[in-house]
Amino acid sequence: MKRLHNMRTALAALSVIGLFGSYTAFGQNARPAAANQEQALHKLDEYNTEMGTAPVNARIDRVWHLVPGLAGWTLDTGASRVATKASTDGKLHLVWRSVPPAISASSLAAQPVYRGPSAEKSVALMVNVSWGEEYVPAMLKVLRAHGMRATFFLDGQWVKKHPDLVRQIERDGHAIGSHGTGHPDFRKLTNDQLIEQLDGTNRTIERVTGKSVRIIAPPAGAYDSRLVALAKARGMYTILWTADTVDWRRPPADQIVARAKSGLTPGCLLLMHPTKPTVQALPQILKIIETSGYHAKTVEDVVLERPAVKPPSVLSVMD
Repeated sequence: MKRLHNMRTALAALSVIGLFGSYTAFGQNARPAAANQEQALHKLDEYNTEMGTAPVNARIDRVWHLVPGLAGWTLDTGASRVATKASTDGKLHLVWRSVPPAISASSLAAQPVYRGPSAEKSVALMVNVSWGEEYVPAMLKVLRAHGMRATFFLDGQWVKKHPDLVRQIERDGHAIGSHGTGHPDFRKLTNDQLIEQLDGTNRTIERVTGKSVRIIAPPAGAYDSRLVALAKARGMYTILWTADTVDWRRPPADQIVARAKSGLTPGCLLLMHPTKPTVQALPQILKIIETSGYHAKTVEDVVLERPAVKPPSVLSVMD
């Protein structure tokens, strides 16, 4: 306990400079931990203990079905020592390695995904798009202003009509998934029709983005075991949601905000649609996410078990 207390005291004196400016590790600012660079190098193992994270295994849950895992971070002390000594800025350079979970989502049985792991305080914003193209640019503008990425599940017919918007979504760094084509009830389709929904929509999206589609959100959340199995056979995941803003009914913006706030939990997949009240509500929702200490990630991040936050890469060492 004394060692842990001393480490926390040291970290309280750490000033962290990330690759893109100041960095916050686990919700707390790290400040200089050693009197000089050489002293700091002797504490690499302690930094790994304090700032590294263990991977989280994927699992099948009775309620939530497939819950993906989460990669961890471990400090490569040898590489960190080499990088620090090679630097000329007098700072401590930390090299982190990703540690995959022992049990990954891809290794488990075909099941739909309703949420991410609760071990990380993150949220994935989902936007199902079969209509509402007039509101998509405004949603993108708000997300851009907050530096947050979302996941847009696109209908194949909509993609054909609005390829420029699809490209803008991709340019802004958002993930793109399939929402089928024509908004059918997947449960009522024949096997051949369901296969065409998967493969045909994927081809439509890929012709515009040039990227493979990894995730599908069935229209209205209607699915059966056939879809889940067919998606898995294609290396895809069937995505539902943790919390629904029910914004497609176009309630007042404050109701959308309230639903988003009440549904916000670690690992949440938050469902939205492009509507006028959603555009009005989105700045408030993003502010709640920020002020509540959450990190936004994409649904692709969730199923590929990528953490939302990486430990600091550079520590400023004060004399």
